[in-house]
Amino acid sequence: MKANIGNIVVPAVVFGGWGFAPEAHYIVHDASGKSIVIEYVGGKLNVHDNPLGVVTNSPTFDWHMTNLRNYLNFSMTNAPPVQLGSVKLLPTGQGSGMLGLPGDFTPPSRFVRAVAFSQSVFKPKTGDDAILEAFHVLNQFDIPKGAAREHDKDEHGNVLADYTIWTSASDLKAKRFYFRTYDNSQIRMADLMKMNLDAKDVTKISMKGTESIRSLNP
Repeated sequence: MKANIGNIVVPAVVFGGWGFAPEAHYIVHDASGKSIVIEYVGGKLNVHDNPLGVVTNSPTFDWHMTNLRNYLNFSMTNAPPVQLGSVKLLPTGQGSGMLGLPGDFTPPSRFVRAVAFSQSVFKPKTGDDAILEAFHVLNQFDIPKGAAREHDKDEHGNVLADYTIWTSASDLKAKRFYFRTYDNSQIRMADLMKMNLDAKDVTKISMKGTESIRSLNP
């Protein structure tokens, strides 16, 4: 695929809801674990090997990789005490190795967090374990309604706010697609190998549904 990407024509199509043609940032993984990033910037195709397997939508991938150098002090282990003369300074609690990790929802901060968490989780033993770990990592990027708002309202007077509509993970070896939505945090799965891969019609699976809160009272 990588060798033939340049043979595919990708036009700059104006998205009606925004009024402009957004720049395209794609990430592609294969079942072996290899990953590439495909970006069209200023009408030019850029393809990058992606050894960390992470991408966000702005700015360009090479900028994010350079920006990681600002966080060389991060560690998966807690920071050791520091002795200042007769004063011994101890960490205030767990997680001091990643003190200062950017926690906002901007693409650069999300990129840094995605690298930090995806590189620090223990290696899963099974595919199901890997999916659960993936969703735990993705929890760090769940934007609640109202936390990221625009200054201006729409033509109906509604506040415009970005939020995480849905979150997904894929098991590329088992060929299963997992997802959850803002309205239903239950992880649901579509097994592609149980579908007719030679079908001529498009199969649709609804992502709709509301959260089911189960009472544990006897």
